[in-house]
Amino acid sequence: ESETFLQKAIQEQGRGRVLDTINEIQERHDAVKDLEKNLKELHQVFLDMAVLVQAQGEQLDDIESHVARANSFVRGGTQQLQTARKHQKNTRKWTCYAIILLLIIALVVILSLKPWDWGDSNSPPASNP
Repeated sequence: ESETFLQKAIQEQGRGRVLDTINEIQERHDAVKDLEKNLKELHQVFLDMAVLVQAQGEQLDDIESHVARANSFVRGGTQQLQTARKHQKNTRKWTCYAIILLLIIALVVILSLKPWDWGDSNSPPASNP
């Protein structure tokens, strides 16, 4: 079909026009080849981008799972801190009770061991034989 086109062009328009037409066809052919090359490069870019997107998707999934684990750990840590705070308050309360009890016992022991003179200055001091 292209040969008949060329033969017809040669017969109708002469040799000079045919060479111009051949040059134009060659330029178009080269342009199509360049376009094909550019499309192949674009296809490769899209393939590379697909690989990158998949890898980043996997990284995002990993990040998401790490964030979920960290959230779980923080929640557990918060509960443990609340429990420790309750224990600390209870321990402090019972320590205060123990100190008060020890002070009362010490006061009772001190008062029972040493005789006190409660204002009776006329009575003679007790003598030890």
